[in-house]
Amino acid sequence: MKLETTAGQLHSALKMVSGLVERVAVSPVLTSIKIEDGRLTATNLDMAASVTLPTIGKVEGTATVDYFALSALAKHTAHDERIALAEDSGLATASFNGSEYQMPSYPVSDFPDFGAVEGEATRSDNAGLIHALRRVRFAMSTEETRYYLNGVAFLLDRNEAPMLCATNGHRLALMPLPAAPDGSIGSIVPRHTVNFLARQKGEPSTVVFDQERRRSRFDLPGMTVSAKLIDGTFPDVNRVIPQDAVRLFSVDRAALMRTLRRLCAFSRSHGILRSVKLTGTPDGLTLSTSADGRRASERMSFVSPPEKPFECGYNADYLVDALAALNGETVAFASVDDIANSPTIISAEDDPLLIVQMPMRV
Repeated sequence: MKLETTAGQLHSALKMVSGLVERVAVSPVLTSIKIEDGRLTATNLDMAASVTLPTIGKVEGTATVDYFALSALAKHTAHDERIALAEDSGLATASFNGSEYQMPSYPVSDFPDFGAVEGEATRSDNAGLIHALRRVRFAMSTEETRYYLNGVAFLLDRNEAPMLCATNGHRLALMPLPAAPDGSIGSIVPRHTVNFLARQKGEPSTVVFDQERRRSRFDLPGMTVSAKLIDGTFPDVNRVIPQDAVRLFSVDRAALMRTLRRLCAFSRSHGILRSVKLTGTPDGLTLSTSADGRRASERMSFVSPPEKPFECGYNADYLVDALAALNGETVAFASVDDIANSPTIISAEDDPLLIVQMPMRV
């Protein structure tokens, strides 16, 4: 294999697949990237990304090269420096300005072939798909027991409108989509793929969902990402969202978030803070926490006060996450008659993101 490029172009291409190549892998070849036809390909067996690498002159042959060695070299070399890459007999060499660096290379035949993702391609430039993934991903589960919650699902709401949904069973985030890609409804994109896509700057031009092979493909500017889908069934979240929820009160989002973060920082013990108690009257809102002898309470005003007193508790960290995910100056809390024992809908004016938070006993 022979090719020439600049350190800057090489660094940019390698950075696009960062987080996909693992330092500790079941096979050494998975710590490498494949270079072929002016493209870099990385995989972790569950997903693969292929990135365009601008080159100078003709590209010859194919090789798999140690990702981390090549990435470190490109990062610490002047961006306009021209680098010549060559591979022969299991050894890759990078040469520039009289310098020479050698690093491991592996047989191209050992590099896993993720395969093509076949299906109807849906144009998605204006759908805001990556933006929507960013909005809901905070609610994804990290537990392996209910593996089907470890991602973001394409679902339909009660009115048959498409939406993205993430939940860990204790909180739920819903984001409507203007349209759903063909074959996507019911699909669950895994957490690792969601986080990888969320780091990308652009939106995909086209998206493909291959239900027969349970795979998806996202064609981004300069990069194609292919990934397995979670083989499972997402819960019927429409049953969880309260049908007759009534807005109970609203507060200043930034002020509430500052207060919660201060309470959490003070009261957290051994990395754990389980709950925060909210006590409301028409005169104001009191937030209080207690953990391992540390007690704290703060009082703040409502933007829109409740009609009657209430008392409820929430996971403090989940509540901070919800407020951080929403946009807008004020947030509203809505529930059925008993907010202490019913799911709470948290929303912001002119923000399509909807968050459902389960209460905690305090």
